[in-house]
Amino acid sequence: MALTDDIQALTTRTLSALDASHDYYTYTKRVWRLLQQIVKEGRKFTFRNLTTGTRVDEQVLLGRAQLYVTDYLMSSTFQHFVSLFEDFFFGLLRQWIAAYPDSLSGKQVKIGAVLKAPDKAAIILTVVDKELNDLKYERVADWFARLELLAELGCPTTAEIEKLAEIKASRDILVHNHGVVNAIYVGKAGRWARYHDGERLEIPEQYHRDSWETIKKVVHELSAAAAAKARHSPPF
Repeated sequence: MALTDDIQALTTRTLSALDASHDYYTYTKRVWRLLQQIVKEGRKFTFRNLTTGTRVDEQVLLGRAQLYVTDYLMSSTFQHFVSLFEDFFFGLLRQWIAAYPDSLSGKQVKIGAVLKAPDKAAIILTVVDKELNDLKYERVADWFARLELLAELGCPTTAEIEKLAEIKASRDILVHNHGVVNAIYVGKAGRWARYHDGERLEIPEQYHRDSWETIKKVVHELSAAAAAKARHSPPF
């Protein structure tokens, strides 16, 4: 499959998954609103979680609605947006380096990896995967600096990269620090930091929507630029 086809397939999967994730958020939130309406109309019911053994009636569930939407639903879908972007970015970078392996000149490969590899392509992918795994632990700005060095796509803008850095830093705080902001977040988020050290990080609805839009816009930009560059400079 040509590099442009690979890029398009990756982009289509990512954009479809981003839409599906936001649909899940939107429609689930509307179901909770429907629940509020049903309870106001006097409907009564009981649910039981057979796994945990807990039981709730309509009043208990109604009391949890706000927590479930603003904390669990908002947070989980936001984290999913970021994960989808990371998968796209490193998928694109992997495709690019594999198509233009000259960028790996000077990289050393352990003899064991060479002996186990069935062919040259497998050796290249081994080196690519190591490069990407190392890069994942760097700052978001370093991700894009590496991509620009290899592909010279000229996008996204500095402001978009900084926004993505704050979005990624927010996700990391939710996952790794129980939602409590620390100095690492402040440093990674830079001028876009929304909170100070020690404060509890939240995902307001507008921020949730803005993050989704930023990610989707950057996916479009990177995909279009990479495909255009590949068409003008096809891999050997």
